[in-house]
Amino acid sequence: MGILPAGLAQWDFTLPARAQSREPTVTSDTPEYCDVLMSRISGMVRTAAMPPPTEAAVLSEEGERMCVRGQIRGGVMRLRRAIAIMRGGED
Repeated sequence: MGILPAGLAQWDFTLPARAQSREPTVTSDTPEYCDVLMSRISGMVRTAAMPPPTEAAVLSEEGERMCVRGQIRGGVMRLRRAIAIMRGGED
């Protein structure tokens, strides 16, 4: 996925394929989207049989910290990357 200019909406490719058959979810870089991603990560950690990979844990911590400090775009990027790693994908 390429980098979009600030303020442009991004497609949410983190949904399962069956959910994508409906209308795609369009997101923007907002604090609310940070909350959605942080909740998704928390749920993944709770249901996982093993702790998340170190890189995913570090990225999620950095992403949360950035979102709290108002650095939404960077926070969202890190949180989405952490989710991808936790799902076993590299991208």
